[in-house]
Amino acid sequence: MIDLVRTMVMKVNVPLHEAAMMATENPARAVGFEAKGCLKVDADADLVVLSPELEVLRTFSGGQEVFSH
Repeated sequence: MIDLVRTMVMKVNVPLHEAAMMATENPARAVGFEAKGCLKVDADADLVVLSPELEVLRTFSGGQEVFSH
């Protein structure tokens, strides 16, 4: 998925926040997962920390770190 986000930002010139929504909130909402794809109270606390070059640095699932580069 990060490759798709990176392509949208770097080759199609989509703003990062819009590309992130395309990859997270929009698909989650489309299949009825309201607690996925967003950061808000009562959400699942799944998130990815990216470098300025859009490389994955850290990943959290349920608020717990599951990957660190």
